[in-house]
Amino acid sequence: MVRLVSLGIDVVSSIIFVIPAVFIIQYAVLKQRCFSKTAAVMIFAFYLIGVFSVVGIPSIFSWNVYPRFNLIPLIDIVNSPLDYLRNTILNILLFIPLGFLLPAIWKKYRSLKIAALAGLSLSLFIEILQIFTFRLTDVDDLITNTAGCVAGYYIGKWVSFKLPWKLSQEDKNHYSKYEPAIIFATVFLIGFCLKPVVSNYLWKKILSSSLWNIIK
Repeated sequence: MVRLVSLGIDVVSSIIFVIPAVFIIQYAVLKQRCFSKTAAVMIFAFYLIGVFSVVGIPSIFSWNVYPRFNLIPLIDIVNSPLDYLRNTILNILLFIPLGFLLPAIWKKYRSLKIAALAGLSLSLFIEILQIFTFRLTDVDDLITNTAGCVAGYYIGKWVSFKLPWKLSQEDKNHYSKYEPAIIFATVFLIGFCLKPVVSNYLWKKILSSSLWNIIK
């Protein structure tokens, strides 16, 4: 129960900043005027919020250099096969939406190589962030996350990337080709700098109220 509440607080604390940020990027920076495209980008931003909330990124107020590495692929399948299988499935599922959303929203990601590279890059970024938390930086996560992204790509290809929004406005602004990176950086910086302010406030309210007795 506490884990679910914590996840919910993280998501809400990010969304209140991400929604206006995405609108500003779309309409003021990139000069987009297509509401359906903005809605699609918003979904992508919400997905990133979910990923960062699940994996647990450090914040500007709380981070530690605590490196723990596993650089030997598949070693944990021997030590703990059931846990390894569970983590593998979760890692794959976590990155399937990435492989689906990127090529569905941005045409340049309709190359398997580019989509897979994007999945690998996001996974590597997360694993590097784990150095500043108490989590394990694991080479198996890179493999399974990328596999999930590739699976999502083929799911998207199966439906021919035919979704009900127009992509024709992508090239109207010079910075449009950097749009996925801009959205990613925005969501990350909000999670790193702004989200902790709100989440810490909400936690203080919960801990000082009768809700904590119900949650714990």
